[in-house]
Amino acid sequence: MKSSAYNYFIPYKGKYICFNGITKRFFLVTEKNFSKFEKVIFHPETIEHDERFIPFLKKMEAGGFVVRDDVDESVLVERKFREARFPEQYMLMILPTYRCNLRCWYCIQEHQSLTLTDEMVARVKLHIEKYLSENMVRRFRLSWFGGEPLLAFDQIVDITKFARDFCKKNYICFYSDVTTNSLLLNDERIALLGEMGVRIFQITVDGCRECHNKVKRNETDNAFDMALGNIASILRLIPDSTCRLRVNYSEKSLMPSRMMEDIDTLIPQEYRRRVTVSAYRIWQLPPFGEEDRKLAELRHLVRQGNYRIRCATGALCYVDYEHFNCVFPNGRVGKCENERPETAKGFLAETGDIVWEADYPFEESLFEDDNDCAQCRYLPYCMGPCPQRRNEMLEKHGKVICKYHDADASVETSIKRYCETILEGVS
Repeated sequence: MKSSAYNYFIPYKGKYICFNGITKRFFLVTEKNFSKFEKVIFHPETIEHDERFIPFLKKMEAGGFVVRDDVDESVLVERKFREARFPEQYMLMILPTYRCNLRCWYCIQEHQSLTLTDEMVARVKLHIEKYLSENMVRRFRLSWFGGEPLLAFDQIVDITKFARDFCKKNYICFYSDVTTNSLLLNDERIALLGEMGVRIFQITVDGCRECHNKVKRNETDNAFDMALGNIASILRLIPDSTCRLRVNYSEKSLMPSRMMEDIDTLIPQEYRRRVTVSAYRIWQLPPFGEEDRKLAELRHLVRQGNYRIRCATGALCYVDYEHFNCVFPNGRVGKCENERPETAKGFLAETGDIVWEADYPFEESLFEDDNDCAQCRYLPYCMGPCPQRRNEMLEKHGKVICKYHDADASVETSIKRYCETILEGVS
């Protein structure tokens, strides 16, 4: 037996978190017992023939903390990555328009006046029909993004209805999701989207009512109440739907108590278990001193309010999926919704086929020997930079480089947050 190369031991509230990056299993050890435990885990060969320790070693092996001598863990990590790339699902993300009815300061998109034409709608339908007929996929996920996708509501209805009916005829599991600021929803539209199979709605809030309304300005300055009111309507009108409430925060806007108090006034108790809260620091901003404490407070209040909270950990980005494509409103096709439409490397032909004019080099780039990720002890947990960033790194540096300024500190913080969420009993 030997110790896993992907064990991480992290100080935590007078104890140590013992975490394995491949299995994502963990447990706590007291400071008093940690040195003895560490010695055994790093040198399991010293006790593997002692019958007293066999049950312990079996448990450690099941959690991935020790492995047999002939196990090459780097092979396991690469296999795990490649298997995750091939789910039996086709995910097609469509940006039906690049326009938006808001102007959030942190948005990375340049909101051009682009919307799918009738001709492109027809090509999308042909593509769905051909791709699902020619590939062995059992599920089809139609994902709507933007811009603000509801500005192209008619195109969403047309394509979603077609996809739902095609999947039903061909015994393919179908569901759809939409990412929206929700301001263009009403009861009639919600009911129609539910009828067509839209089951997941991701809606962003920017803190409490006051903070949110400063970022998402509408004519009546009530964007917060409209967004949360529409979440309640979604959950009422589509009984098997769920909502993902994404909190984009800054140092100033992360006020958990005030935010959850405002949310609680608009989401009835009976719907809260179908609302998942996830918090993301606005990507342009650096970490700040009170961040961990405030996020812990937010998790506590989310659980106390009977909502769910997303248990975030390193995972493969859906852009890495073999069966993933992203259609832009000009008919170009890419591998990430954050690309500029004009630089996407493919386009939808009249036949519905995707014609690729160039390859995306990031697809098999993580495991090349000269990349920072290839030998990194955090790779199975982190899964490297997102594919779009890998693409940029390859073009600029000729290899993938570490996405962190301080990998040890960044990954340890992420693991602690992941473990805290589970230890607090939040599903």
